[in-house]
Amino acid sequence: MAVSERRLLAAMLAVAAAAALRVAAESEPGWDVAAPDLLYAEGTAAYSRGDWPGVVLNMERALRSRAALRALRLRCRTRCATELPWAPDLDLGPDPSLSQDPGAAALHDLRFFGAVLRRAACLRRCLGPPSAHLLSEELDLEFNKRSPYNYLQVAYFKINKLEKAVAAAHTFFVGNPEHMEMRQNLDYYQTMSGVKEADFRDLEAKPHMHEFRLGVRLYSEEKPQEAVPHLEAALQEYFVADEECRALCEGPYDYDGYNYLDYSADLFQAITDHYVQVLNCKQNCVTELASHPSREKPFEDFLPSHYNYLQFAYYNIGNYTQAIECAKTYLLFFPNDEVMHQNLAYYTAMLGEEEASSISPRE
Repeated sequence: MAVSERRLLAAMLAVAAAAALRVAAESEPGWDVAAPDLLYAEGTAAYSRGDWPGVVLNMERALRSRAALRALRLRCRTRCATELPWAPDLDLGPDPSLSQDPGAAALHDLRFFGAVLRRAACLRRCLGPPSAHLLSEELDLEFNKRSPYNYLQVAYFKINKLEKAVAAAHTFFVGNPEHMEMRQNLDYYQTMSGVKEADFRDLEAKPHMHEFRLGVRLYSEEKPQEAVPHLEAALQEYFVADEECRALCEGPYDYDGYNYLDYSADLFQAITDHYVQVLNCKQNCVTELASHPSREKPFEDFLPSHYNYLQFAYYNIGNYTQAIECAKTYLLFFPNDEVMHQNLAYYTAMLGEEEASSISPRE
């Protein structure tokens, strides 16, 4: 390619990128989410003056707003990744010829950053103004601590919505099991007429964890037939939660350990710092998905344990085909597990060598 042609193409790419970023400044039509920090502040102010309906209105809206922001981020990042995947022909490996032609090297960089800019433009169009969906670290901590439910349980009780008060109290206590005052509130609710066991619901329960714990409980109660659908549902929900967790990692850079004004990395160091942080976050999704507020430590070998429970459950109901499939899947994680190899040998003998050999692990 002639130098003049490369310059023309580079200029066209730069113009296209600039135009994309100008369009990106415009919010996606119809995007309208009230700021959860303002709603939370209004809710706490209402609590201070004893305005219980005001507490309920603003805290419920704050929770919905935060959930809507999370859903928006997931939708936008998933959509933009689908619509603008990295070009399969974008070879980012070392190319000795580039060192001999500075123009080709510059064009190589432009192709890479052009893809980055297009993805960024898509995200900005979809997400809207960044200031509209950034939460302070302090507020995010309050939501993670389930603080809105602490206010809500009092407000619900004051306006005689007992069922909602119990659910809010239970939700807060699950996330704060050492909170003695809430423990006393729950004990009191249990003595009240009209309160049912079903009212003690965790409104922030993660679907994959809820199904897993329910499946394990049913299995422990020697109800394998009932446990299987919950354990299978837990697996499906786990993969959904894992995908969501990874997408949510692709957020702003966290200057933890740095003073924002003192951070002075150059272009490629800044890119590296941010991307490594994203990778660390995605790696931590395994731990996050295995964690439950009621436990000091995450479940050990959480994902493989699904297949362990399932292979036993399927064996107990006489479904050797599924037992073999789950046992083989478990062995993908722990190929030297002697007990599982023994289980697999037994299931194979029961089903027949020929049929068992045709069963593959789950993908």
